[in-house]
Order: sequence, then C-alpha cells, then structure tokens
Amino acid sequence: MQRIRILPEHLANQIAAGEVVQRPESVVKELVENAIDAGATSITVVVHEGGLRSIQVVDNGSGMSREDLELSVVRHATSKIARQEDLHAIQTLGFRGEALASIAAVAEVEIATSLDGDAHGWRLYMRPGDSPTAKPSASRVGTSMTVMNLFANVPARRKFLKSALTEFRYISETLQKLAIARPDVRFVLYDGQALVMDVQPEQANKRVCHVMRSIHEEDLLTLEHSEQALWIKGFLGTASASRKNRGGQFLFLNGRSIHSKSLSFAVAQAYELVIPQGHHPVFAIWLDIDPERIDVNIHPQKHEVKFDNERAVFMILQQAVTHVLAKANLVPDLSTFQPLAQAPLQSLPGGMDGHVAFNRLTGEILDSRPHAALGTTTSSPLPGAQRAAATPSTGFHQAYEQLVRDEHGAREAAVLYVDRGLAYCRHEDGLMIIRLYAAAERVLYDKMLQRTEAAAGSSEQLIFPVAVHVDAVSKLVLEEHKQLVSTLGFNVQIEADVCTVNGIPWYVSAGNEEESFRFLLEQLQTVEGLDLDKQMDKMFIKLARRQAGNAVQDVSPSHVQRLVSDLRRCTMSHVSPSGKPTYTVITNDELERRLQ
Repeated sequence: MQRIRILPEHLANQIAAGEVVQRPESVVKELVENAIDAGATSITVVVHEGGLRSIQVVDNGSGMSREDLELSVVRHATSKIARQEDLHAIQTLGFRGEALASIAAVAEVEIATSLDGDAHGWRLYMRPGDSPTAKPSASRVGTSMTVMNLFANVPARRKFLKSALTEFRYISETLQKLAIARPDVRFVLYDGQALVMDVQPEQANKRVCHVMRSIHEEDLLTLEHSEQALWIKGFLGTASASRKNRGGQFLFLNGRSIHSKSLSFAVAQAYELVIPQGHHPVFAIWLDIDPERIDVNIHPQKHEVKFDNERAVFMILQQAVTHVLAKANLVPDLSTFQPLAQAPLQSLPGGMDGHVAFNRLTGEILDSRPHAALGTTTSSPLPGAQRAAATPSTGFHQAYEQLVRDEHGAREAAVLYVDRGLAYCRHEDGLMIIRLYAAAERVLYDKMLQRTEAAAGSSEQLIFPVAVHVDAVSKLVLEEHKQLVSTLGFNVQIEADVCTVNGIPWYVSAGNEEESFRFLLEQLQTVEGLDLDKQMDKMFIKLARRQAGNAVQDVSPSHVQRLVSDLRRCTMSHVSPSGKPTYTVITNDELERRLQ
C-alpha cells in the first residue's frame, strides 16, 4: 500500500506560505518592498482591523503589463533574477518570487496596475486555489494591492495572532524601518480612516527625527567611513538620546533592513563608556558592500544576512563608531585610526603621541600599557571588607532572621558609616553590610505593591499637566496597555501625537514627570504577552529599579537609617525584586581569622 504521496498544490502552497507570511506585518513588508523595487517614490498603506480584515498598498511605481500581472502571483515567478549568477549579486529587496504567491495562498488578493502610456490598466482578483486571470480596468499608473481576510482559510494560524491593536503596532514598526531606510520615498500609513504617519522625501537625518519623534537633530552625530570596500554612513545618538530598550536601533545593508546581533553589539561596545548601564544607544546606520560578499538568501523573510568576513565588518564598524564618539569628546581617543590587519599575526605600526595601535583582527595591543591608562583604578580603602561582601558568609541566614525579628533592637542595625553605595551597620554577630541600591529597590517595590492594593489606579493630579510628543508606535503601545498605565498611577489623555499627563504616581518627584512617562513608554513594550498581574509585577520591578537610583543619592545618616529600617519591615528583605542580595554579614569569627 502506497503511503507516500505528492501533496495537492493548494495545500503545498499553504504550507510554504507559512515561511513568508507569518502575520499581517509580513504582508505589508513584502508588498512595500515590491513597491520600492518597482521604483515608487510614494507609497500609501491602509490597514483595517490590524490587517486581519484588509491591507491595501498603493504605489506610483512602474506598474505591470497583463502578462506580468498574471505571473506575479505564481510561485517562483520573479523579475529580479533570471540565472544562477544573479543570485550572487542581488541588489533588490525581493528576489525569491514567493511573496505574492504565498499571500494569495492564505488570503483574497486584488491587484490593479497600469503601465505609463497604456490606454488602460489591468485588474486581477484571486481567491486561494484559483487560477489568476486579469481583466481590463481603468487603473492609474502604478500598482494597488489589496489583501483581504488574511488566514481565513487557515484558522489555526489566525488563532495565534495578537489583538488588532498589537498587529497594527507591528505593521507601524516595520513601516518606520522602511521609511528610515529610504528617506527619498514618501510613506503614508492609515489605520482605517485615521492618518498615523505621513513623511515626505527629505534628508536622512530629518527622516530619522520625524519617524522617531523624540530625537532631535542636535542629538545626532554624523557617521561616515569607508574601508575594504565597505561604506558606512548614518547617525549616532548622543548619551542623552539613549533608551531603556533597543527600539531606536536601525541597521540597513544595501538598503535592506537587517537584524544582526553581532553588528548591534559592535555599536553597543563603542558606547560602553558613554551611556549608563541598562541603557541602549540610538543609531541609524547604512552599510553598503559588494553584493557578492554577502548572502541574503538565508531566510524567506530576508532579515538575516551572511558576510564573507563578518569579523572584519564587526571591527570596522566598531572603530568607525568609536572614532565619531571620540571626535565628539564622548569617549577618550585612545587609539590611532589604523587600517584593519589582513592576517591574524600581522602587526601594525606602534602608537605615537601617547596613542595605542592594535591589530583589529585579533585585538593584539602593540603598546601594552596598563589599564590604569584608561582612567580606571583598582585601589580600595577596604579591600578585605569588599571581598567579604562579595561572598555571602555563614551568617547570612542568621542576619536575615535578626533583620526581620520584631524585637530586633535599633542598636543592632545602627548605621556606622556609608561608602560607595554600601552601608556598614552594627550587628550582634559582627558587621552587616547593606547594598543601598538593592535595599532601596526592595523598599520601593513593596511600597508600590501596598499602595496599589490599597487604592488601585490612584494618582496625584498635576496642577499643570505635562504634554509629551510621542511617535506612532508609542501611541499604539499606550492604547494597548491603557488599563495597566492607569493601574500604575498615570492619568494620561491621548490626542493625535501628543499625550497629556494629568496625573502621576506618588513616587515621581516634581520635574521628572516627562522623563518618568517616557521611561514607562519604553518599558511597556517589554511586557507583551503577559497577563495583567504579571505585567504589573514586571513593571513594578522595573520602576523600583529606576527609582532606586534616585533614592540612594541622599547618603545622609538619617536617610540611610530610615532606609535600613524600612528594609527590615519588608517581607523579603534579604533580596531585591531583581534577585540581588540586599545585605550580607561578616561575622566576628571571620574578622578574627582575617586579622590573624
């Protein structure tokens, strides 16, 4: 009995479509990229119900003839490549000939197109499984593609999509990337009848500012560099433009938006001394390289790219960014701008004028000066105490019991002195060392929980409301998490691209309203997919961690003593909400052993 059989064509198409069309955002990306390849200078996207009901992409590109239109929805039909050699020199965004065929396999598709100079255009309507047939139509020059009832014939795939608001946010984020990648093209986005984005052709730095909204031209540093047939240009954000998430990072390779952890890390390393820990740099970087040196045919969605020498690209990009930051006096200019070594053991000329030269392929330092030259120091007034604090002692659990006991005397936890974020307190078993940042984080987290349970959604009303300009994605995030924002104590009113903050939580100090609200916006994007309780808990942890930095700036004895007392009243005083120990104890026995 024969058990192996060839799948019906319509079923095989549905399976293959899952590689290209994962959600409505995938449809928008493929259709807009096709419009760019067709030479469009203006592209309009209209989305209904997050793309589940319909997606329409209208462009003023070159259009198609009847023959091309009927072939456009056939699998592996493409105008981008014709022979094997073309696969190694791809300069278009699309080339696989799968996008339209995959979309037509899981949705109803209507295409209207016309060539310049033709008496009339052509229209094609196709349901999944149908054969494409074009009919004459009064279409304008360019192409209009409408996708309706996405995944209606694949209910299992439709079931796993997010809400319409979330799916539209994904679409908006993708269109922002495409808009930054091509500042010479006009992009328009509608959510139903509501205009969300309309950016005219403009200079690249202005396009970055218009799309990201919260970034200003004075926050951008210009990046330009070329080496080994790799051309790099773009813009780097200053320290003040850094964010708590990676939402402001854009990488483009030969005009294509790419995901590359390696190259993003190269930029992040250059910023290591510029921005605070936990922050991420903002940048928009365009890389241009010979198409034969890269392979974009790795994944159907074409996000990932393989280089012939990724390490060389990594090092060139990293030093180019470092050089720009050094010219802006944001980092010390410690190295000469040497060309990249071509071999692992090739040494470059030694440094001059106090600089260091090194082999960027291997990291070989030619002028081996100590790290003290970098401005760091390893001196410590209490090296022994610091080593002990780094390793929890046998008295850790005893200290915990002592700290939470009601009859615990104030004398036992009296603060002796404070140094470099550590409070040294008297303890009956020896010396208690409290990490102030972790302690403040625990205290603030517990207070947030208690106050929210006592009066959920309460906020302190502002006499003078604060207006905050936000981009399209942030606005959608606020709409999506409206209940969570209210529960956290923020009273916000949204109108167009302006959010008016009318009320704030108790822990936000005067003058920090806008900064705290922007931090909230950044963190809301990290709680997607969780239920409300888990979202609240995660947000409380992030907010407590942020506020803890302000709480430990005051190191006066009275303030630190009050913080220690508050810590004793917490239910889990021995650990911060993010899992860091709040204190340790060096017992008298340990001290005696160290002094022998």
